[in-house]
Amino acid sequence: MIGLSVLLSGCSLKREALGADNEIRVICSEIDKPAVITYLKSIFTDTLYCPEPEPYYYLKFSDPSTYTALNRQAQVIVAALNRDPGNPGYNLVKKMLPENQFKEMETGDPVILAKNVNANKQLFMVINASTKEQLFATIEEKRDFIREQFHDQFIDRQSRFIFGDDRNKKLEDSLKTEYGWTLKIPWGWQTIRSQSDHSFVWIGKEMPFQWIGISWEAGNLVNDELSVGENIWGWPASHYGSIRFNEYHFSIEKSQFRGNNAWRAEGIWETIDLKESKGGPFRSYVFYDEGKDRTYHLNYLIHFPGSDKSIFMRQLDLIVKTFSVLH
Repeated sequence: MIGLSVLLSGCSLKREALGADNEIRVICSEIDKPAVITYLKSIFTDTLYCPEPEPYYYLKFSDPSTYTALNRQAQVIVAALNRDPGNPGYNLVKKMLPENQFKEMETGDPVILAKNVNANKQLFMVINASTKEQLFATIEEKRDFIREQFHDQFIDRQSRFIFGDDRNKKLEDSLKTEYGWTLKIPWGWQTIRSQSDHSFVWIGKEMPFQWIGISWEAGNLVNDELSVGENIWGWPASHYGSIRFNEYHFSIEKSQFRGNNAWRAEGIWETIDLKESKGGPFRSYVFYDEGKDRTYHLNYLIHFPGSDKSIFMRQLDLIVKTFSVLH
């Protein structure tokens, strides 16, 4: 943790952190910027293909002189490597940290994280390394931990936003009663198609277009990768009717879904034979529920041309993972 006596005070007196949840404000000097970019890009590697690659996090760099104006952002990284006393980033980090901790980081662990330093619901990270080699040596050790902290931060802030008291509980209750499963549905979402005779439900919203399709079949259909892949590949035309999946960056792998063995697929979808072509990223989870003896397919996709899509796709991740079968 960051030196608590210096950087933390009563959280009840702090305002909520500012800024978008897919932006990380990085405060460092120009002399340290190349090394910091290399380090952070080796940590934050998640990319969504839309079909153009879009990172989960955008690194927004600012000069150390802007620290006071930006230190209440939701995700802040303050970094310094060059030990020159004329380096403003070095002077900022030295001023922020207790003397003993500052010296320990120069020879020991150069990366620390804390929460709610200058604002509530904030993740704050300090890099204080004496050399690039010292910092880069921590990549393998730190990567998963840092990614997990930022992922948990995203879930915490976004869940409060999309799962507030104004959820569409009427639709939630209707699906629960009719189909025997539950899903948290944000306000503004509605049923596009509901077919009990075809074991299929399609819900969504506009601006941006976010769709979730859920289907189920009797029996265990997830043991064979080839048959699962064929099922996923033909699924959109059979259920949505007007779209298909594209081979570009299509992938399928074993995964987990709420404690069940599952297959996870992702890639690009596109419309079929429509005057106005549409497309974007998609994901699917296919898993077997032993209690119901059914295989469930949860597909979700987005259409938001010309705009960032990763944050909305991650919102869909959160919604889909609230899906639960009633036994």
